Amino acid sequence: MSDARRFRVRRARMVLSVYGVTLRCYSGCTPSRTRRAQESRMSEKPLTDSVAQAEPLPPRKGVSARAVVVFLVLLAALLVINQLAATSGPPIRWIENDLDAALARLTDPGHRVFLYLYEPNDPVHARNEREVFRQRWARTPLTRVVCCRVALGSDAASNRLRLEFNYQGKPLFLILTKSRVVTSRTEGAVTEKEFYTYVTEPANRARSIGP
Repeated sequence: MSDARRFRVRRARMVLSVYGVTLRCYSGCTPSRTRRAQESRMSEKPLTDSVAQAEPLPPRKGVSARAVVVFLVLLAALLVINQLAATSGPPIRWIENDLDAALARLTDPGHRVFLYLYEPNDPVHARNEREVFRQRWARTPLTRVVCCRVALGSDAASNRLRLEFNYQGKPLFLILTKSRVVTSRTEGAVTEKEFYTYVTEPANRARSIGP
């Protein structure tokens, strides 16, 4: 065999041996890496599940019945307090059915009488008693004046008052001087704003009668 042929045979054997080693590495090493990667992923999955089980989302909590009851009790108490604050205040010291006695108490030209004329069975009068004279905004300014209310009937004295002050069948709110001069007037079912305009402001301008 010539030297050239022997060289070619040796080179072919070397190539085959290298190729065989490569195949063994590929077939022996690669699957093991793949198996290790799969095992790693499988081992991580239970860990993730355990974390999810260990830390569940907190359940949503609704409003308890006790909290609702406490809220309603507090709301009712607040409404009662507001009502008491609105309807409190000094009581009105009425002189009943005697305008002359009320005028006699005016000892200073700056003093005034608040005169309220009404008919006892008038529903507007009942409304005024409930929604005006029980309120703080009406009671407070009336402490500065002498307050008189007269229930009008069918007698001659009532008819004279109707004629003198032009009573038109509605409750009448008047501010008077000692000489019976009307300085302010309104009538009917007065609102808080009307009371302030026709009674509170004139009463505040008057000289207080004191305690």
